[in-house]
Amino acid sequence: MREQPGRRKPNPPIPIKQDGPVTRLSHSLEIAAGADIMEEVAAFAGRQQRSVCVLSGDGFIANPTLRHIQGRPEAVVTFSGQFQILSMTGLFVVPSPCRPGSVNLTLYVDGGRGQAVGGSVVGKLVAAGPVMVKTATWSCATDDHLPAAGDKPAKATADAPETSYNFQQDTPETSFNFQQDAPETSSSSTAELDQDNIYQFLLSDKQLMMDECLVFERTLSTLQELIKHAEWWVHKDGVADLLQDASDPVYCAEDLLDSLHYDELLEKSEGNNTIGFSFLEFPKMKEVKGKLDQLIRKMENLDLHGVRQLFMDESVSLEPNLLPAEPKIIGRHKELLELINFLGLPEIIGKRVQGGDHQGMVEGRPDNVSVLPITGTGGVGKTALVHAIFSEKRVRDHFDLLIWICVSDGFDEKKLIKKLIQSAAESEMKSDDLRYLQKILTNGIIRHSRRFLLVIDDVQEDICQEDFHKWKSFLAPLDCAKPGSMVLVTTRFLKVAEHVGTMKHSMLEGLPEGNLWRLFKMHAFGSDNSDINPVLASIGRSIVSRLNGSPLGAQIIGRLLSLKLDPIYWRNILESELWEVVPHQENEGEDKISICSALKLSYQYLPFHLKRCFSFCSMYPRNYEFDAGTLVDCWVAVGLVLPYGSMLALDVGHLYFQQLVNRSLFQKAPTSSGYVMHDLVYDMAQHTSRNECFVIKDRCDLSRIPPSVRHLSVLGNSGLESSDLESLHTYKTLRSIICSSIDSNILTTSVVETWFSDLVNIRMLRFISCQLKELPENVGNLVHLRYLDISACEFDKFPDSFWRLYNLEILDARNCKIQHVPNDIVKLVNLQRVKLKDDLIRHRGCVPRVGNLVFLQEMPYYAVGDEPGRTIHELKNMNHLRGILEISGLCGVTGMEQSTEAVLHKKVYLDTLILSWHESIRPEKHNSSQEMEVLEGLRPSSNIKHLEVKFYMGAGFHPSWLHEDVLSSLASLSISSCPNISTLFGQPSRTDGSSSSSTGSFTGFRSLTKLCITWCKRLTGLDNFLHPEHLPAIKVIRLSNCEDLVSLPTKSLGEFLHLENLEVSHCWSLNWEQGLTLPLSLKVLKLEACGEFSDSALSCLRGLVALTNLDLQFCPSIESICTQIWSSLVSLENLKIVCCQGLNSIGGSESIARIGNVDIRHCPKLKELEQPFFRGCYC
Repeated sequence: MREQPGRRKPNPPIPIKQDGPVTRLSHSLEIAAGADIMEEVAAFAGRQQRSVCVLSGDGFIANPTLRHIQGRPEAVVTFSGQFQILSMTGLFVVPSPCRPGSVNLTLYVDGGRGQAVGGSVVGKLVAAGPVMVKTATWSCATDDHLPAAGDKPAKATADAPETSYNFQQDTPETSFNFQQDAPETSSSSTAELDQDNIYQFLLSDKQLMMDECLVFERTLSTLQELIKHAEWWVHKDGVADLLQDASDPVYCAEDLLDSLHYDELLEKSEGNNTIGFSFLEFPKMKEVKGKLDQLIRKMENLDLHGVRQLFMDESVSLEPNLLPAEPKIIGRHKELLELINFLGLPEIIGKRVQGGDHQGMVEGRPDNVSVLPITGTGGVGKTALVHAIFSEKRVRDHFDLLIWICVSDGFDEKKLIKKLIQSAAESEMKSDDLRYLQKILTNGIIRHSRRFLLVIDDVQEDICQEDFHKWKSFLAPLDCAKPGSMVLVTTRFLKVAEHVGTMKHSMLEGLPEGNLWRLFKMHAFGSDNSDINPVLASIGRSIVSRLNGSPLGAQIIGRLLSLKLDPIYWRNILESELWEVVPHQENEGEDKISICSALKLSYQYLPFHLKRCFSFCSMYPRNYEFDAGTLVDCWVAVGLVLPYGSMLALDVGHLYFQQLVNRSLFQKAPTSSGYVMHDLVYDMAQHTSRNECFVIKDRCDLSRIPPSVRHLSVLGNSGLESSDLESLHTYKTLRSIICSSIDSNILTTSVVETWFSDLVNIRMLRFISCQLKELPENVGNLVHLRYLDISACEFDKFPDSFWRLYNLEILDARNCKIQHVPNDIVKLVNLQRVKLKDDLIRHRGCVPRVGNLVFLQEMPYYAVGDEPGRTIHELKNMNHLRGILEISGLCGVTGMEQSTEAVLHKKVYLDTLILSWHESIRPEKHNSSQEMEVLEGLRPSSNIKHLEVKFYMGAGFHPSWLHEDVLSSLASLSISSCPNISTLFGQPSRTDGSSSSSTGSFTGFRSLTKLCITWCKRLTGLDNFLHPEHLPAIKVIRLSNCEDLVSLPTKSLGEFLHLENLEVSHCWSLNWEQGLTLPLSLKVLKLEACGEFSDSALSCLRGLVALTNLDLQFCPSIESICTQIWSSLVSLENLKIVCCQGLNSIGGSESIARIGNVDIRHCPKLKELEQPFFRGCYC
């Protein structure tokens, strides 16, 4: 019954009648062809005197009349023809003393063309053939009256239903009269549609459905905003439970909207106005919206929306990074020296810190290997201290092999030996045979000739099991190492330290408050100087006193406070109730409580978008080494990162990652370029996502998977069987699955096929080091899929349904053995990046109609062709391209009108652009003026940093866009194989060898650092271009194979204050003026076959104190190089003199004696040394 306007919220239900126990039965009713299904079911209800719930129907019906699902009276339509039943639901309620019987039947049928038609049945519903109706019946149900507030619970009444049945209970065959209300408006009528017209009817009402979706989306957005506020109070009673209750409806709502988006993509891609989702999913959308509305009311009742959380910045701006470039060890100098002393370094053997007793060896341990444990509470700085030792130059010089392994997630001797072999030999071991692994380690990796330092970080208590059997198995093969080898073990557990060590363990205590204050200042203010705000200093010292000596706590809280140097903000953190939160375990000490409080505060003050990204990381195993780019791709794929203004989601994600790094929630990995989470930080991420993220490490974990898990990792060597993996299909809420190193005999095609049938909400699917034999055909069910990693798979084709994954954004198939880029790839209209085997990289730009991939970010090469789908027009809307783009075949573009269709100026994410016209420097035919027009239309974005033009046959090179105002970011310019260019930038060069003082209208490029001009045969001069005012930042100038080049601004070269590399080769016509000067910044000088370069010009070498490389080749006019020149070149390391026919003296061989690398040959007049003369790297 509809709620009447003005009525207030109802009181709790008031029971009216209860006749006895409710009994329920199920029935299957077979309805004969030609019978009225409505009448037959109603008659059955009357005979049984039981209410009927219709669950489903199967068969065909004829000429149904339906009221459209939106319930508009004008939407009553009769559909002519026979239709297959897709779904049938409804209620036939027998009369009770307080109300007449009622009927409501909803039907969906196949409307043809893949469309679904549905609505409430009006009038008769005739079976076109046998129809099977499945029902449930009940009797003696409880009737409840829901009165408005203030109503008296007197005699119950009920409004007359829109559709009613009058039962005659005294006759066996119950008769009824079907009463359909008159239409509400006089203009309404019943339309008659056959199958050919159903399509147009559905289209006419599509806008109404889209309006409903818009309301649904706004409701979801309202709830999400309330959830953001509620997250602040997640530690409060009831809030966490309410947030968990909100999780499923929110995810379900997102899936529904994503399904609608997919239908739109399907409509655009396949040319059908597919609106099946609107009708099939609309009832579910209504149901979910009801849940969202209910959650909104509950959230509002918490009155959280009125609480203003101070300094909660939800923007994506990059926070300043105040972390020191190199992490400093503060307050640990004594411990650092003490531990280094016991590594056996030659210069400090015998020198031991007073009071240290680390030399005592435990009997029964290997003599060649010492084990030194370092223990202390979590966050006290064990790993940081050992990393400082590991990075010491004298330590690295002393040991032949240095290896770092973390075992936070448990001690498995097989996995550990595998890691050790992989780290040392850089090869992956797949065997699980312990003896074989030990043999490999003993014979191939650890030898008597190599002294190693092995760090085993964060050893857990599980190592104590079975009387340390696993530890002994691991340590046994290390006995063959060179004496003096060392194992450093870090652990939080004293029992572990006492049993694994061959030396007395080192106990690391918390930092004294003075040193902790220094560390805190470094992270809060960017340095530990004393010039800081005294108010902030006072608050900061109070906060430091709560940290109980924890360096990790000081680092995390310091980074949190650095975001806003405001006393109110600082005092809010100091007075936060989270400092007083009781620990989960009673035996946790004050140090653990303080670090947990610091972590909770850091999490509480994270913006909502960062909270979700941070928590997501717990789907990876403990101590996982994150690659920033891959993690960001995962965030984007599962919907945690969205575009922000003009910023792409990818760029926003990298800002998010950097913000988490700046807050010390990620740290640089000790021995690689990746990032790791501290063990305690990972615990926090795991706690905040305990219902959504899970890692399966062994079979025992299967029973611990959260029912509503969203993101799941399955690790190899976990002892799982195929049936275990297949059972995961029941977790239909999954959005992400990562499988790592699972054998193909376990992760079978059958398992994956089962997943693809049921786990249809998957957005990210990564098979890391998993060699699937094939992709099942039902992969097309994954309509939400954004990220597919099949990089380790080697199959050579994709199933046909793969090309309907219209939401796919990232495809990593780098090892798949496909022979060419499939033309169907252009159907994946949301594709952003695709990784194929290396020899297919350039083929992407040869696929017809590649312009359909408007979101593609990586396409390093595009070949313009004559056939349809290969013109330059394909580039028009590909404005997300980034990195490098080479456009070849520009000779096929007929003019500026066509070239402007590439719209290169809108490709703002490109930094390198290569424009290529022909395949060689001597094409069979070309049109010079046409190519100049085409060049004019190829105006790049102002963000271009590197521009290269090659095989261009235009006579001039002066497009209107080639100047500072347009290319303000240009850092390098290359003009190659352009034989007809005689002038650059529209300025005629002088042919008399003199340089011009006029600079004309050319303003130069203030950011240009590199200039390369090669194979420009007709270019005669660069005087008006190579000028310090035009190129003030130039560092590299390379000129080669410009045969007609007659002059350079020799007097101006010395004014290029940043020039480091000058190379001139095969410019035969050059006339070098006297007075050539070179800048003191020059480091590399190469002169090869470059005209009349004589002894007098060599005087420019004097005083080039930074010059490290000198290369003189084919310089026949040089006769001698005096000793004074060599003595002034104090930094010269590499000298090459080749084929200098006139050279007769270099000042004697002793003049070049101090130069490390020398190559002198083919100088027939030089008798001062025997040729060829090689020294150093040239030998």
